[in-house]
Amino acid sequence: MGMTSKWMRVVLVATVLTALLAGCTRDRSTPEPDATPADAVEPVVEPAITRDSAPTTEPTPAATPVPTETPEPKTIPYTVQPDDTVSTVAEKFGLTSQELRELNLLATDDLQVGQVLRVPNTPGVTAEGLPTPTPEPFTYAVQTGDTLYSIALQFDVSPNEIVAANTLSDPNNVFVGQELLIPGYQPAGSNSASPASGSSASSAAPAIHVVQQGEVLSVIAENYGITVNELVAANGIADPNLVTPGTELIIPGLTAAELEAANQIVHIVQQGESLGSIATQYGVTTDALIEANGITNPNVIRVGDRLIIPQ
Repeated sequence: MGMTSKWMRVVLVATVLTALLAGCTRDRSTPEPDATPADAVEPVVEPAITRDSAPTTEPTPAATPVPTETPEPKTIPYTVQPDDTVSTVAEKFGLTSQELRELNLLATDDLQVGQVLRVPNTPGVTAEGLPTPTPEPFTYAVQTGDTLYSIALQFDVSPNEIVAANTLSDPNNVFVGQELLIPGYQPAGSNSASPASGSSASSAAPAIHVVQQGEVLSVIAENYGITVNELVAANGIADPNLVTPGTELIIPGLTAAELEAANQIVHIVQQGESLGSIATQYGVTTDALIEANGITNPNVIRVGDRLIIPQ
């Protein structure tokens, strides 16, 4: 009991000493700072100027240049070609020779190949000259005895081309006076609506066969190397089984000149022959032989002469 009380007193004394030491330590701590004076002014901080805050100015757009129209030249150059003359160049560009001379100050009409001339710059003109005008379409008025096939032969075009150009509903029915467009045909130096007379039209005239007694279409077609249908179409025959002697038939694909040449027999006069003997040899008359060859003196023929034997 006595020992326990002693330890208790020691603990109590230690506790009191610890408390006293703590109080002394608090008194020695750093004093609290004085309050901020009332008249103290906080410093003003200027805002920082950044790139984003700089005033922006809209750029002034550049003025769009207005294109200046280049005037069309009044003349264009033309280079003289071989065989050119003042008159041919003037004609090529629709000028008179005098106008070309004045435009180029030509003292003479002598032109040199490669020489450059000035010519008017008119609408449509090129370095080769004025444009060639488009020719008017050629029309043909149907004549008595014409068929679509004979017209096609006459102008060297196909019947189908004529049908297409004229939108014919019935190719076998063309009437006298009907005007047909002939595609691709232009008579030389003429714009008339009738076939050109002379060489081109007459040389292309179709071959004609005159029906003889007892002939039928099949035999006639075979003789000329064509079909019955071609013969019927070319002549507009309604009944192929009915043809009468004396009827003139157009032979398609053959011209009159070709038929005449095919039917000609040429005889070369031999020693001792006369017109009479030659005529007898071929079964023709002497007069027919004279007429076919244009003989003026029947009593004078020479060895080696070529005589046409009429058929």
